[in-house]
Amino acid sequence: MLTYNPVALDFMNHDHADFAATHDALLTALAATDSAQVDELLKHLLTHTRDHFAAEETAMQQANFPPYPMHKMEHDKVLAVFQQQADNWQNQRDAASLQKFLAEDVAQWFVQHVNMMDFVTARYIAQAQAQ
Repeated sequence: MLTYNPVALDFMNHDHADFAATHDALLTALAATDSAQVDELLKHLLTHTRDHFAAEETAMQQANFPPYPMHKMEHDKVLAVFQQQADNWQNQRDAASLQKFLAEDVAQWFVQHVNMMDFVTARYIAQAQAQ
């Protein structure tokens, strides 16, 4: 279970909760060796992450968020790594490798990203929207 702090924007909190639930479901499907469920959940996680990042980036641009380029760069990097891992899963069906990636790398990145970058970003955007 991913433990993270809420941020100042409801859409981000909703998206973070969906990400965390899908992440947990993916780990469960991997443990159950349910490849069809893993395929479906991995596709959802990728689509959800792309859509969330796009919405977040639009909000950052509309609020003229100064560190937008740095935040966008992190999004691009994460999407590339996620896509690489999804491709590896499709080609190799290495459940142990995908499980390790999700349980360690993704979990650590997600909590850190939400609690640091998204926390600051959401606060800035919320303040800009309130003006």
